[in-house]
Amino acid sequence: MATSVDEPDKLEMFAMALTQLPLETLHNERARIENSIGHLQRSNREIEQYIAETVGEKEKREMHDVITENEDVITGQMMRIEMIKSEIMRRS
Repeated sequence: MATSVDEPDKLEMFAMALTQLPLETLHNERARIENSIGHLQRSNREIEQYIAETVGEKEKREMHDVITENEDVITGQMMRIEMIKSEIMRRS
């Protein structure tokens, strides 16, 4: 399942908004997104551990779907971090 973060229009709006933000805000936003990625990665590890301990196939499939959704969000967030890095470099 693709997340809204992957939609080109939303990424374009995000990129345009970055140009209006103060440098300090860009650094804070990057840190916030990196923190979010860390939480999602930790969540995925915990879900994987839960899957290993779970017997029900339906529940395992559902948990794999959650992991996939989290990975999609992580991908979108990483794209945003790269956009923030580019904007910071542009200003340097």
